[in-house]
Amino acid sequence: MNINVNEIIALLGPGRGELLWNLLLYAIFFLALIALFIMPDRNLRATLLVTAVLVAAVIVKLSLSVGPRQAPIIGRCDFGMLVLNALMFSFPLLSIGLIRTRKRTAVFVPLILGGIMGGLFFFGYWIVVQNARCPVWA
Repeated sequence: MNINVNEIIALLGPGRGELLWNLLLYAIFFLALIALFIMPDRNLRATLLVTAVLVAAVIVKLSLSVGPRQAPIIGRCDFGMLVLNALMFSFPLLSIGLIRTRKRTAVFVPLILGGIMGGLFFFGYWIVVQNARCPVWA
């Protein structure tokens, strides 16, 4: 299996796939990235959860952007896609509860917004794609 970095970069770009899912995935990714950079020290579990959100967003984006002759990492109708979408919804909200700090920090805002965007992506993708187009879920 040949891995081409230029092809991966092209798949991560906004030109492939449906625009709505791309925008939501970009919002989830960048909000999680911002939260990761401004998260206080000594929060390993919360950092790992936010990092899992970043990895899940990249995997879902690569899976949704493949062409007809390419094999996706996870198919649109697979159970793994549902799990990754649920992960992008729940992990930002769980990490809010795991952050240990004495005062309110600015990290809560991108995590709450990321959780809301993850919920929109999870339920929207489940209703529009997995529930309507996949014979497994019907």
